[in-house]
Amino acid sequence: MSHIIVKIEINASPERVWQIVEPIERHVDWMHDAVAIRFVSEQTRGVGTAFLCDTKVGPIKLTDKMEITQWVPGSAMGV
Repeated sequence: MSHIIVKIEINASPERVWQIVEPIERHVDWMHDAVAIRFVSEQTRGVGTAFLCDTKVGPIKLTDKMEITQWVPGSAMGV
């Protein structure tokens, strides 16, 4: 299985960044390629949360199946 790691530096406190990224359903507000998110698990937060993310890059449309694999409030979210 392949893994992709994406890192950026953000000029904000970890607490402020977590406020933005913690609500998974709002990722479409800041992810330019994300069009819609639909949960496929009952939970919507934490490890094991599963969701489908419709993405669009130019003419290419995909649905990505994602699952939260790491959840450390205020520190880390692994997908």
